[in-house]
Amino acid sequence: MMKWSRILIVLYFIYIFFIFQSYKFLILNVSLAYIPLELANLACKKKWHPMFFWPLAALWLLFFPNSPYLLTDFFHLENLRVNAMQIGVFSNDPFIWKHFTVMAVGILFGLYTGFVSLKWMLDALMDRFRTTANSVAYWGTFGVIIVLSGYAIYLGRFARLHTVYLFTDPMYVIHQMVDAFSYEMFYFIACFVVIQTVIYFIFIKFPNKKASAS
Repeated sequence: MMKWSRILIVLYFIYIFFIFQSYKFLILNVSLAYIPLELANLACKKKWHPMFFWPLAALWLLFFPNSPYLLTDFFHLENLRVNAMQIGVFSNDPFIWKHFTVMAVGILFGLYTGFVSLKWMLDALMDRFRTTANSVAYWGTFGVIIVLSGYAIYLGRFARLHTVYLFTDPMYVIHQMVDAFSYEMFYFIACFVVIQTVIYFIFIKFPNKKASAS
């Protein structure tokens, strides 16, 4: 799986950079969404010493929200005025649907690789905890991850914070994290907890790490 994922993301970026430059921002967003897969692949390659595994797991957690965050990029399509007539009939203009296809491919790719990485990391964590995928620990860990992810998505979309800001301006990030608390934030998180749970259950039969490692 890793080989094909790397080939696909390179081809996608080449297409956007040289042919479809309207959505160059997707190069950054899809890259950030893809990083968790590489981190999970590295974390699951072998039984790492805890001093290496746990920092790697923490780094994975910082990048994972970039995957479901991609769903919010669909709102960029409203600039195309697909329903400009306001009568419930969408335009069949090929220009609009080309934009939709380019964006949908990047978003679905980022979602798939991100949630594959979530499955792999949960399996690796349960191996550390010496428990099974059907345990309370498994689903409890899953719940904590997707709640934190929903919070991170909110910060990214409304406070305009990127993962890299944690390294370049951590004090600013902490200030924004505190200021973000509101009813709207909790409602948004609840919505994305539902969305991420549904996505995970749709793709519950992810490729087994041992069978697909490069």
